[in-house]
Amino acid sequence: MNDQEGRLTPARIGHILEGLALDGLHYAENEYDRSRYGRILELARALGHVPEDAPLLSKVVPVTPKVGVDGAVMDGETILLIQRKDSQKWALPGGAVEVGERPSEAVIREVEEETGIRIQPDNVVGVFDNWMDRRVMSHHLYHIVIRAHKTGGTINPQPEEVLAAGWFNVSQLPPADLFHPGHYDRVLKSLRGLVGAVD
Repeated sequence: MNDQEGRLTPARIGHILEGLALDGLHYAENEYDRSRYGRILELARALGHVPEDAPLLSKVVPVTPKVGVDGAVMDGETILLIQRKDSQKWALPGGAVEVGERPSEAVIREVEEETGIRIQPDNVVGVFDNWMDRRVMSHHLYHIVIRAHKTGGTINPQPEEVLAAGWFNVSQLPPADLFHPGHYDRVLKSLRGLVGAVD
């Protein structure tokens, strides 16, 4: 089994144990259990190489994955990509779903905020797990990739998060190693018109 199939690396074990420890601390009924779960939390973060000043996985229990959306926005045969400011890598535009917001609303908001492009969602390409992307992260995240089409707007990258944005056909895509983890595969699936992928 390789990392793409969900192998239990030390970092992943650390994240799982941290989630269990946080749940245990919340539900513990005595100081002995709180002390034990607190020690498990310390060991979990050490195992996962989590910096001491990094935030906890969650302040809400039970600890569960967060949800984000990525917009696979099409304009004819081209797809909209952004170059992220944090990693300098190419990616689909997107971000976290806010409380009370439907995924379709979130992807409309995120794409317009990051790129200036207005969209209409069409279908779900798939649901992708960021643990499958083999990267260090502060939380477990599910990405819902939504295929959409452009309805208006012009490219106007958001300077706080986006270095550049543009339309690419399959022959113009940047090399795979210049993509943010997981995004190259999602872009290819989106360009092929895949529907309903789950990893």
